Amino acid sequence: MVLSDLGAGQSAQIVNMQGMEPVMRKKLLNLGFLPKARVELIRFAPMGDSVVIRCANSNIALRKAIINNINVELL
Repeated sequence: MVLSDLGAGQSAQIVNMQGMEPVMRKKLLNLGFLPKARVELIRFAPMGDSVVIRCANSNIALRKAIINNINVELL
């Protein structure tokens, strides 16, 4: 499943980030989006395009186009 499939408040573990541009993948890796890292979907933006994700004790807003490339498994 991909990160965008989670509901608000659900947690998961990152499996991989295949199919993403190398520049964006490197930025996310630097922010703590590493394989086996725990992520939690906090909330969706009012218009639905941005999503707030908690990873490595930080809240990060990402677009759905980006999180559709992050494969996760439920904890």
